[in-house]
Amino acid sequence: MKDNKNKSKSMGQILAKIVLWLVAGGAVGFITSFLIMSVKKDTTDVMHFFYNGYLQYSFGYQAGFFVVLGAVAFIYYRKAGAAIRQGTYEEEDKANDYQNVSISANEINMVIQFLLFGLAMDMKNPNMLACVILFVIFCTGIIIMEAVLIKQIKKIHPLKNGDVGDTNFNKRWMDSCDEAERMIIYKASYSTFQVMKSMLPIMEAVALLGKLMFGTGNFPIILICILWGVHTGVYCFGSMKLEKEGIE
Repeated sequence: MKDNKNKSKSMGQILAKIVLWLVAGGAVGFITSFLIMSVKKDTTDVMHFFYNGYLQYSFGYQAGFFVVLGAVAFIYYRKAGAAIRQGTYEEEDKANDYQNVSISANEINMVIQFLLFGLAMDMKNPNMLACVILFVIFCTGIIIMEAVLIKQIKKIHPLKNGDVGDTNFNKRWMDSCDEAERMIIYKASYSTFQVMKSMLPIMEAVALLGKLMFGTGNFPIILICILWGVHTGVYCFGSMKLEKEGIE
């Protein structure tokens, strides 16, 4: 029996599939637009209600997320430290897992702090100054936590180079990784590229709906297209450079 899995599709089949996806996307967009328009006023009122409620307690949300995610990062940092002190290979593997959880919580904390800070920057916010001060304090704490985690990782992997704050930290850290670690980074980076390649067009469509239905303006559309262009351009030019110069 012939294996047809690797058989190349004809141009007609490819075009038919593209048209099918375009029609399906248009149908989904039309239905979504119709549903949003039908509840536009109610949706706008609900959004304003929740946003005004957020502004009233914005500094509390900032502090709450920082405390919860910061506690997760710190607890797993301590667990990693306890595992490292055991001095066995099995415990070091556990320490690596704990450190990954701690780093993830710390990174998510930074993203959420930027989100909440951006939402809080509104002249209607009576606590805007407090939000600015908390944002600076919390981001400083997150960066310090990252530096502490890097120091702890270097206890297990003393050949690792670089410290948070170095201008060339990423390059020094990457250069000190072994082949297995680099392969993990490469695969994770490519997965990120593929996810963003799918997400950016969806975000652009959402920004367009926001402009048409909620008056969000052109800036979100322009910003997403800039990110889309940078995302694609960096990948394409990086690929061409590596093909020309080779991988070190």
